[in-house]
Amino acid sequence: MYLLRVIRYIHQNPVKAGIAKSVDEWRWSSCSGYYGQKVSFSRFMLDDDVILRMFSDDAAVAKMKFKEFNEKTNDDECLDDRVTERKRFTDEEARMEIKKILGEVEIAQVKSLPKLKRDIVLRETKEVEGISQRQAARIFGVSANLVFRA
Repeated sequence: MYLLRVIRYIHQNPVKAGIAKSVDEWRWSSCSGYYGQKVSFSRFMLDDDVILRMFSDDAAVAKMKFKEFNEKTNDDECLDDRVTERKRFTDEEARMEIKKILGEVEIAQVKSLPKLKRDIVLRETKEVEGISQRQAARIFGVSANLVFRA
């Protein structure tokens, strides 16, 4: 079940990132709560019953089976693993793509275009896969908020 893989992925992140030695060591994780240990946040924020009942109706058995599952070595992939595979342009590549959109207009002229024309250019740029809004703002020399609102 994907939900269980996501929970395991989240609990294992601090270990894989090298900021914790074990999944229940990370202070901000809910993992220790699933194990029946003390958590560093309010206990009412964790509703572990639904997940633990997937392993057993007996609370002690459920915690034991969940811990075994949660600490198992795996090749889990979650949504952000797939997102990171997207191509991002370098600034130079992004400039070349933007120049295709602009035609005769120079990049430096975009910030002084009338608002309607500038917003059209910014919207077209935002549609180019591989150019982030922050990157577009940097290249055009405008605020990221201006690009976001366009």
